[in-house]
Amino acid sequence: MKRRMTRWSPALLSALVVMLFAACGDKEEQTAAGGGAVQPMAVQVHVLKAEAMDNAITTTGTLMANEEVDLVSELAGRVTAIGFQEGGNVSAGQVLVRINDDELQAQLRKAEANLKLGKDDEGRKKQLLAVSGISQEQYDASQAQFAALQADADDLRAQVAKSTIRAPFSGKVGLRSVSEGGYVGNNAIIAKLQQIDPIKIDFAVPERYGRSMTAGNMIHFTLEGDTATYTGEVYAVEPSVETATRTVRVRARSNNKDGRLIPGSFAKVDVRLQEVNDALVIPAEALIPDIQGQKVLLMKGGKVVSARVQLGTRTANSVQLTSGVQPGDSVIVTGLLALREGAAVRALQTTAPTKAATTDSTVR
Repeated sequence: MKRRMTRWSPALLSALVVMLFAACGDKEEQTAAGGGAVQPMAVQVHVLKAEAMDNAITTTGTLMANEEVDLVSELAGRVTAIGFQEGGNVSAGQVLVRINDDELQAQLRKAEANLKLGKDDEGRKKQLLAVSGISQEQYDASQAQFAALQADADDLRAQVAKSTIRAPFSGKVGLRSVSEGGYVGNNAIIAKLQQIDPIKIDFAVPERYGRSMTAGNMIHFTLEGDTATYTGEVYAVEPSVETATRTVRVRARSNNKDGRLIPGSFAKVDVRLQEVNDALVIPAEALIPDIQGQKVLLMKGGKVVSARVQLGTRTANSVQLTSGVQPGDSVIVTGLLALREGAAVRALQTTAPTKAATTDSTVR
């Protein structure tokens, strides 16, 4: 069966073309009127404003005694007296332990008697030398013998002094490991002496804060199981960075007159750094890291503009910008993955101002 071909007249073809163009025009007008793909993307923005920022770091630390020594016996012997109570306070110079020194005392008395004889002999020979009764060599030998006797006596006095153990500073003595009448050997640890008022707080901060830590910085710290908040003052900062942890060690002191703070306790430490009066702070989610560094997206004239920035203090929720932006800039906070340079945007909402006090949480 043959298919019949239909012929279209030129006038009819022209009419069809006009109708098609008219239909396309109507569709474009409907798209524009309906606000489709050409509508700007709605985003939240944060308007930068210079504000005071009380910069703080939260870290962990350990309480330490201000001074601490092991009381060690330098002399072997029997303990004849103990002059302290376990856990009690002692004063600098107080006698804590006496060790039997009867034998040493006898040797010292003998040495002192020989020393007296040697001194008398040296005096007589000096007179004889003056009248040429003896030679210079004989007098020199007498002097040498006297010096040796004097050294022997000094050595025994030092040994006798070791039989009495005194407190090198005022503090609190711990539990003792010896009893009166017991025997102690050389270098035996008798007890521990600690000075706990003031008490030290040892902690570390990330290396980026090392230059900000100086003597005089104030800290606040709390202890586990204690609702009180204590204050302290930084007095020393380690001049180098610990390579294993990339941190800088810091020490502070706090008053402990009532003895509530115990060495070895775990502490949560808040370090107050210098206040920044004109900080530009953005929410942390507005920051975009890439291989070249850090950037943010700004809304300028309804368009997206990227800006390279330098960072200051960074916390869990906010970031301080030190360059690349100015007060009044609108930093885009939402929809960052869907935006590109030059894209049309409109502000949906302005975020609330960042809190003036920022805290960087660090775990040692």
